[in-house]
Amino acid sequence: MDRIRSRLAVCPGGFVTFSTLRRASLENLLREPGVRLARYAVPILIGGAVLQLVLKLSAAPLFMDFLAMWTGGHLAASHPLSIYNPDVVDRAQAWLLGPAAHDRPFPYPPDTLLVFQPLGALPFWTAAIVWMAVTVAVFCAVVATLYPKGRGLVLTLTLLAPGAIWAMLSGQCVFLTGALAIAGVAQLERRPVLAGVLLGAAAAFKPTVLLMAPAALIGGRHWRSLVVSGLSGLAFVALSALIWGPTLWLTWFAYAPRYLAAITANQAYVTAIVAPAGLAAQLGLSGFALLAWRLAFTGAGCLAAILVFRRSRALWPRLTALFGASLIATPYAMNYETTLLLPGAVLALLNVWGGRARGLAFGAYWALAFAGLPVVGPLAVLVYFALALACGRADETERPPSAVEVEPAVA
Repeated sequence: MDRIRSRLAVCPGGFVTFSTLRRASLENLLREPGVRLARYAVPILIGGAVLQLVLKLSAAPLFMDFLAMWTGGHLAASHPLSIYNPDVVDRAQAWLLGPAAHDRPFPYPPDTLLVFQPLGALPFWTAAIVWMAVTVAVFCAVVATLYPKGRGLVLTLTLLAPGAIWAMLSGQCVFLTGALAIAGVAQLERRPVLAGVLLGAAAAFKPTVLLMAPAALIGGRHWRSLVVSGLSGLAFVALSALIWGPTLWLTWFAYAPRYLAAITANQAYVTAIVAPAGLAAQLGLSGFALLAWRLAFTGAGCLAAILVFRRSRALWPRLTALFGASLIATPYAMNYETTLLLPGAVLALLNVWGGRARGLAFGAYWALAFAGLPVVGPLAVLVYFALALACGRADETERPPSAVEVEPAVA
């Protein structure tokens, strides 16, 4: 090293060159272990994905969750008010599920029919393939831009994780919601109006997983995006009310509390809820205790979203704060919705610098693998969120002053 230093010193600009090389070596030294840790995870994830495929297909038909969405869109063409009648929706799914066609309602807000009614006009299997192919492709296109030099690894670690595999096999809508919301967060600094439109569209489609979006935008002082997102959401509401009538929205508002009560009363669903609300149901909380529980986690999520968006402009802490805070505050989120947390968790694993931050990021990523397990899901999500927030704080102290975090390449 001294010989190299002496040779560089005699060259014009030699000390600058040596400083650059030293900085590059430090960067490679600190970044590469995170990539190696990520690569070691791939064989385990592949084995888990195969196991999930076998278990899923042995228990239920492929794309079973999409069946409820397709049924709602199919019924909306002729009997829109019947889509929030659980008995009607259950009977309409009996052609595929037989006696298992029960407790399979259509809980989505009426503006989702802008997507589901056209799909409902197609045969089910055609609609399911189109739905999954398009939404997963859009999700991959967005996620691939977040870490351009390692997009293959990012997509592998995201799509092979248990939550994403379960979402694909079930035909869930999390990929569409995630693509819109992630692209929106990535555009906040560059194109605030576009970011607001994307976040508003995501919230209109699945409001329960973006509860903390207003708090996050306020924390980051993204006022234009906040206003535009609200107007965007209202535009979807107005358009759906114009097409199917305002009565359908009133019916949904009356049905939503009944749906939540039915879900939390069904033990099979309760064990798959990853929000702390699922843990409250397992503990049998009710009345004031349940209210205090929900307010505590809502307050904690709101505070976390505000503080992270105020302190950090980097993408992975913001994705973690937005989706993590929303999931701990929502009254209802299932195991497949951990897919929303995966891009932020992967970016953290590949971007953090010091050993302590990298260890926390590794633990946070693998906590999501356990979020799909019955009963322990809410605890795994809470562990993930705690480790991810601690990882962000550790990274701030361990990152060299000259280091610049990889920024998203979303155009």
